[in-house]
Amino acid sequence: MPAMTDTLEQMLGQQADRIGAQIGTDEQETRTAISAAIPSLIAALSQEADRGSGLRRAISEDHDGSILDDLPGYLEGTANLSPRTTNGAGILEHVFGGQQQNVERTLSSKTGLSLDSIAQLLPLLAPIVMGMLGRKTSTSAAGSEGFGLDDLGSLLGGEAATATSRNPEISDLLASLGQRR
Repeated sequence: MPAMTDTLEQMLGQQADRIGAQIGTDEQETRTAISAAIPSLIAALSQEADRGSGLRRAISEDHDGSILDDLPGYLEGTANLSPRTTNGAGILEHVFGGQQQNVERTLSSKTGLSLDSIAQLLPLLAPIVMGMLGRKTSTSAAGSEGFGLDDLGSLLGGEAATATSRNPEISDLLASLGQRR
């Protein structure tokens, strides 16, 4: 089974032109930013799962994976999704807290994109990552190799390890996130 990070990057890479149009970047810049942002989000969510601070409940109540069924519609604002499902700013506030600007600066430095572009990208991606977690933890999908919500920590832990091995600067970011509370 491909890593969740790889699956998300592939899925979002197919939408790079749409995403780039929203954040003011070209397709290649957008792909680079997605490749840096997704592992950062997943690693931060892994820490959130370790804290036991409501991530399981948020996934079970608001992030069933349906956002992935109409990704172009979500990106264009035409999908019929709950505001709680698409509240990227709320997800980021919960996951990054007061460290969000540090995350944005790190990603801007890594990708060469402006802070403004990164600040627009992260809230766009956060609901998609949560939707993928919802999809991965759903055992009700026929024929899926889902994980239960109780397995969320181990799923995210493995993904975070992969993310930090691919992007070592995430380790410093995670250390700052761990100190935010």
